[in-house]
Amino acid sequence: MIKMKAIILAGGRGQRLGGLTDSRSKVMLPLAGKPMLEWLLYELEKTEVSEVTIVHYYASERILTYFGSGRKFRMKINFVRQKADRGTVGSLIAGLSKINYNDKEQILILNGDNMVDSLSISSLIDLNHNGLIVSEHANPHNYGVVEFKGIKVKGITEKPDENQIKSRMVSTGVWSINKEVIDKIKLDFEDGQTELSTSISKQIKSGLIIKSVRTENWHDVDHPWDLNKLNRYLLKRMEREVSNQAEIHESSTIDGEVFIGQGTIIHPGCVIQGPVYISENCEIGPMAVITGSTSISSNCRIGPFSRIRSSLIMSDVQIDSNCSIHHSIIGPATSLKSNVEIDASSVTKVVRNTNYMIRRLGLVTGEACMLEHGVICAPGTMLGSQVYVSRRTKLDGEYNTGTKI
Repeated sequence: MIKMKAIILAGGRGQRLGGLTDSRSKVMLPLAGKPMLEWLLYELEKTEVSEVTIVHYYASERILTYFGSGRKFRMKINFVRQKADRGTVGSLIAGLSKINYNDKEQILILNGDNMVDSLSISSLIDLNHNGLIVSEHANPHNYGVVEFKGIKVKGITEKPDENQIKSRMVSTGVWSINKEVIDKIKLDFEDGQTELSTSISKQIKSGLIIKSVRTENWHDVDHPWDLNKLNRYLLKRMEREVSNQAEIHESSTIDGEVFIGQGTIIHPGCVIQGPVYISENCEIGPMAVITGSTSISSNCRIGPFSRIRSSLIMSDVQIDSNCSIHHSIIGPATSLKSNVEIDASSVTKVVRNTNYMIRRLGLVTGEACMLEHGVICAPGTMLGSQVYVSRRTKLDGEYNTGTKI
């Protein structure tokens, strides 16, 4: 059996996620009850990977506090902090400083803000050769577009113009490379090249053979709406589990794949239809309705008669009575007073001159926002952190951190 060492690049903040990453990197955003990075580690645990080095930089303390020694995994976990933000090559070199490897070994490289399944990772490992996991994407121009000759990578074009796209297959950033490739990457770094994909593309043009593995189970988180999509994917894989230390009133209805953590109270008349994840020490209802791919993190309170569907509710959120929340992402420590109404429908968002068509999106908030009684939010409303919205205000558009409306 091949034993592999892996390096996870987890240093970035995730600027495009707005206020959601004000105090944590995006790899630590909770999805279906666990940080994104933890889900990736569990996938690696199912493969032949025996040692993982996590390279961190922004908001490092959250990663170190949460994972501790990493002993709960059946792999050796190392942590190394990047001294400065010097791109993906700088992160890789920082990670390599923690491991021993020889000329015959392949090193697995992954991005901590991506999810890829264990079967695809195992297929890459089984190549026992320099390789790359690739995936089809609806917006290939935002990634490294891959051209092929059979299963070999012929070339990679980073973020081409839309009229120059020759393939819908893109690089996932999951690589398996050997010492010879790494040594050339280090030389490029000395010459100022900080992006891993660019350095390897240069080697491909010079004759390096990279074999490809195709996957349909790759999820990249770059924008807030990507979080809801990945949350849905993870919840579909969840099995029903209700803690015997949760308090659930007999008149409430719990259907389907539902997780309810210890210390959580479900009051009378609630309806919870899975897939739904409710963490520990939450309080739901009475008469609340929670359905359809919803995750609620720890220490949240959902008030009477409120309705939540297909949403991601982060820790310490307070939602008062008779609120209606659909396809939304509510950041930690946010408070929604009674009768807040969030509409959700298809919207178009423009980010760096690129149009994104989102099938359904409601409200996205950063940390510690306050929406007073009777606020109405149009589809696609986005708030930074610590935004205050006075009662009966109608919101539409995007608002920066600290705004008072």
